[in-house]
This record gives sequence, structure tokens and C-alpha cells, in this order.
Amino acid sequence: MQHHEETPFSRQIFLQRGNILVEKTSPAETHDHHVVVRVHYSFISSGTEIATVNNSVSQLTSYITNISRYTAKLYGAFKEHGVKGTQALIKERQHKILPLGYSCAGEIIACGKHVKNLRIGDYVACAGTNYAYHADIISVPQNLTVRVVRQEFLKETSITTLGAIALQGIRRADVSLGHTVCVIGLGLIGQLTVQLAKRAGATVIGIDIKDDRIALAYQSGADTCLHAGNVDIVREISYLTDHHGVDITLITASSQASNIVQDAMQITRCKGRVVVVGDVKLTFDREPFYRKEIDFSISCSYGPGRYDVAYEQESIDYPYAHVRWTERRNMAYIVSLIEKQLLSLKHLITECYNINDAKQAYAKLKDGALGIILSYEHETINKASAATTTLLSPHAMPYIYPTEKTHVALVGAGGFAKTKILPIIAQLDNVSIHSIVDTDAAAALTIARVYRAQRACNNYHRILNDDNVNVAVITSPHAHHAEQALACLNHGKAVLVEKPAAISFEQLEKLRNFFAINPTSPYCVDFNRSCSPFMEEIKTHLSLRTQPAFITYRMNAGYIAPDHWIQSEEHGGRIIGEACHIFDLFCFLLESAPLSIHVGTSISATNTLPSPDNIVATITMRDGSCCSLVYSSYGHHDAGKEYMEVFYDGKTIIMNDFLELKGFGLPLSFNKRVSSQDKGHQKLYAQFFKAVRNRQACMPIPLERILRATEITLIVNSLAKRGGGSESL
Repeated sequence: MQHHEETPFSRQIFLQRGNILVEKTSPAETHDHHVVVRVHYSFISSGTEIATVNNSVSQLTSYITNISRYTAKLYGAFKEHGVKGTQALIKERQHKILPLGYSCAGEIIACGKHVKNLRIGDYVACAGTNYAYHADIISVPQNLTVRVVRQEFLKETSITTLGAIALQGIRRADVSLGHTVCVIGLGLIGQLTVQLAKRAGATVIGIDIKDDRIALAYQSGADTCLHAGNVDIVREISYLTDHHGVDITLITASSQASNIVQDAMQITRCKGRVVVVGDVKLTFDREPFYRKEIDFSISCSYGPGRYDVAYEQESIDYPYAHVRWTERRNMAYIVSLIEKQLLSLKHLITECYNINDAKQAYAKLKDGALGIILSYEHETINKASAATTTLLSPHAMPYIYPTEKTHVALVGAGGFAKTKILPIIAQLDNVSIHSIVDTDAAAALTIARVYRAQRACNNYHRILNDDNVNVAVITSPHAHHAEQALACLNHGKAVLVEKPAAISFEQLEKLRNFFAINPTSPYCVDFNRSCSPFMEEIKTHLSLRTQPAFITYRMNAGYIAPDHWIQSEEHGGRIIGEACHIFDLFCFLLESAPLSIHVGTSISATNTLPSPDNIVATITMRDGSCCSLVYSSYGHHDAGKEYMEVFYDGKTIIMNDFLELKGFGLPLSFNKRVSSQDKGHQKLYAQFFKAVRNRQACMPIPLERILRATEITLIVNSLAKRGGGSESL
């Protein structure tokens, strides 16, 4: 008997090869620092979104005209991912689906546990290319969300993001009373820039190549407008400014014409300012810059905080006294101007379409419409659907071994899953990729089409009660592994987790408690190194030893910036995310438990490298063996990533990056050299899927070893974060 959870769908607009698609997705999940918003109106940007549509259409032409550049990329992909991984990337590119939208307004229907000053029922304006989609239900960080007090202006506040972009340009230009400001490009952001510059007390000159936009600019308050195709703008502005030039030029155009910045230099006075807000080609001569000593700057989107992970995703605000205007404060100011009717928008918002008529809306935009709003009706969407939770029972539903094909749900469609895991699963006999789940609905749809999966969704709860799904392969960001694994196990799914198993002692304890009650639930973690041919060969010889062994392992991990997601506190860091492989390998090779752990760290004098990036972890095993992991981000990538030396019984084994195996005191037949790495992924997955079809087969990694390696990893990470130390087990 199948169980189906009646969860309403959310419609969302996507783009594929120039075609507009309206697809059904699962309602967005609630994250700790996010609010879930039921969208009432979203704004289609005539500049950014039409450019995205046009770029999607021209990708094939781009490939043909830049064949040498793409050939170099292909070579790099083959080197990093191999033939299968590169083929997977090419297929993904061919089926690529993109989400559209970055400015909307609606009502909050759920709040994350760390959200402050916002509550369910508030009306809000939302921003963000990766959040404020054209969709019924969205999940948006609180720092990209501002309250709308007057509900009657909810439709107009769907333009807030574009207003914040224009406002940040004005702030970067430092426009003030008496300035003469030139706005080049009178699209939507240009029109808003004209109004904001006038409100700041400037005399405004507008420049464009379209008569209708020049007419709109006069309605927006421009004092003078020039048609760049009909007049010599340098000469005209010289006369308009008594041959001084304008004080400030704001470039709000979106064009790859090479003369735009150069013209801006010509029309701006000595020691004036030029600010780029739009997407223009930055090619110009040095001489006007040097001679006129012009200040040149670029305005970054909505304001300070944009693209800062800590600000946007973790809600860490900048102090008001030190950063007066953040992106959220810019958004709030635009909303206040709209509510006070101090921005004129009626002449800029041309039409309103229902989301179901999105194709017609985008067609109208191509015909020259400046700004179109999408509206949403919500007969089937309710507040409860947005924040699905899973109540875990201490006793899991029994796993039912499939008699025909094994149907797999992939939870998390990231880069590693696309280039390594999915190509392996797709080639296994009697295994079918049934569902692709990712919080990025466009990514889920793209990969589902590549592998012809029956379902694509952005909420993993949708697979839990589907009896057609036998196995969940979890490759989501690390913080979610334990929660998602336990939920799937509780619903009778077999689970394979792409390491780590847990990122905290609390999560590890939950796993232990679960398996204490449900010891036969099929579960494995992708600690693949132990399944590699080299390590199996080494294990065969080590098992014959008569004395303790000494193992040193060097992982030349490479630098990853501190703001990368894997470095965040939320996801545990790199020791938990990567070094766990080696701690499991030590347990596999020696078949012994740890007795004590000592960690030494290296801390950069400039404090730019987190200490867990550079450690030496020494583990004394109960059989007297000693293992040491040197994990460093300081090294050069050409030295190879992984290198191991094993010393035992008067013998030495060297393993060099899974490409070379050499033994001293061992038969010559032990020595091997291969052209491509085999770290054991293929064998681990084959053995796992054999085990989930045949109750007599064993999992590739025993549960006891998974929990032991995870505990070692958490202890090492804890000691490293404290600057080093020792702990006995």
C-alpha cells in the first residue's frame, strides 16, 4: 500500500534554452534564518531577465564562436572528473534549467527559529537572485526581507529590489543638492535613478537611444534628455554645463558597446565621479581618467551585505553606526518612499499578468514593455504546507527488499553528485533513478531531465511516504546529513550518505540511539577509500603483521576561502567534511579502536586561515599502532593531494595519490602504477546496492566503524578548534 502526503504544489517560472516554463515544485522549506513567503506579486525586470533569456538562446552560438576556449574547459573537466563526470556535465549543460526572478512582495507564512522582528502574517518585500523567485512560495533570508506596513502598496513594493539597486548607485555617487547628474541608460533602473537623483536635489540629464524611454524619463522628472543616436552627446552636455561637464555620471545601461564608459569620461567634469550600476563593457582609454582625475567606481547590487554569506545567510547585521545603509536598509527606504507615494511608478509598471500566463508576459517584455508584474492566486496553498516537519518514531518502518528494480532518490544535486555519484548509479544493473531532490528547484529539474527521473522536487519530505522509493542517497550540505538520513530510515528507506555521517556530537548520539533500537536498518556512509584497490591490497599485507604498525597520511587539501559554505560553523568545517575519510581508513587498515587522540594546529599570523585547515592529528590505537594525519591547506596542488606511508615488521609501503603503490620488503608484484585514480566509489556503490537487494550481503562499511570514525573526527575537530590538545577514549 502506498502512502502519499497531500502537500500542495508551488508554481515557479524557469528558463530553458530561451523557453519560459511554468513548473510545479514543492513548497519551500523553513531554514533557521529564513522566512517563508507566500508571494502575491513579483516584478519582471526588463533589463536583467530579458538579457538572461537572450543569453540562454545564444549559448550554442557562443560555443561555436569560442570553440578554443570551450576546448580548454573540456580538457580541464576531463582531468578533474574523468570521462564519465565530464559527460555528465555536458548533459547537464544541454538540459540546463534556470530559475527567474529576484524581486517580489507577499505574506510571511513561516519563520525560522533565529528570525527576529518579523512574524507570520507580516507583509514583506523580498530580494535576491537566489531567493526571490517568480514562485508561489519562496524561502528568503531575513536580511533580504523588509516589512511592508501598508498592504495597499504590496503590488508596487514588488519593485523594491530594483529600487534598492538604483538607490545604492545614488549612494555610491554621493549625489547632493546642486549637482548636475547624467544618467546613461533609461531602462527601469535608469528611470528610478532619475527620480532618486531629483529627490536628492540634483539637476538630471538622461541619455538613451529609445524615444519611448526618453519620454518616460521626462515623466520621471528628468530636466533634459538626449537621444544618443541623434545628437553628439559630448557636445550637447558641454553646452548644457557651460563647458564644465556634469558632476556625476551614473551608467545604468545594459550593453556591451565599448564606447559607453569612454563617453562617460568625456561628459564628466574634472575631478567628477563616474559610477557603473548597469552591466556594461569596461574598456576605456586611460588618458581622460588621468587628465581629469575622475573617481571611477562600481555599485554592487542592493548595497553593503550583498554576497556576504554571514550577512545574508546567517543574519549577522552590520552595526548601524558604522554601516548606515546596508542592502536591507536600502530596501526599507525604498518601501517607505513607495508607501509615502514619493516614487512615481504608475508610468513604469505597464501591465500585470497571472503567473500561468508567464509566456505572454515575457513575450510582451521582448516587445519593449519596461516593467511587468506577475500576480498569484492561492486557492491550494496554505501556511501549513510550507513548514513540513517529520516526527521520528523510535521504531522505524521495516525496510522492504525490492523484487524488481531498486528505485533511488538523490537528495542534494551538487557538483560531486553530478560528476561522480549519479554517473555511477546510472550504470548499475536493476537500479533506477526515481527522484531528484534539491532546494534549488531548477537544479533538481535539470538533473531529473538528464537522467529521466520520474520526480524533481525541492523538499525531501515528498519522498518519505512514497513506497516507490527504496533508497535515499544523501548528498546535501553536511549539516543536513544526519537529519535527512534518520527521516528516510524511519520511513523504511535504505540510506547511503555522502560523508560525513554527523557534524556534531548531538547528531552522532541521535544516530547511535536510532541504531540501538533499529540495528538492521540498511545504512552506509561513503567512506570510499577503504574500497579502493590500493587500500585493499595494503590491508591484505597488513593483516599478516606480527607487531603494531605506524601510518602517516598527508592530505594536501588546498586553500578554501573562509566564506565558503564548507568552512561555516553550520556545516562543521573541513576536518568533519573531508578528513573523516582518513580516520575511517585508519580503522579499516588496523582493525583496532582508538585509545587516545592528540591534535596540533597551525594558526596563521594574519588569522586568515582557520586552524582546522592545518593540523596534525595523532591517534594511538589499542593494539599499539600509531596513526598520524597531516592535513594542510598551505601546499601546492602539483604535489598531489594524498600520500601515505606505512611502516610495520621491517617493511614499508608508500601510496602516492592513488596513482602509485610501492612496497619495500614486499614482492615486486606488489608495486603498481595506474593512469587514473580509483578511490573506491564504484565498488562501494556496487556493494551497497547489492546489500539493499540481498539481505545476505554485507554493507561495504560496517555500522560500528562508521560511528567510530565519526566520533574520532568530531574529537579531532573539537581539539583543533581549541588550538590543539589531547583526549583519551
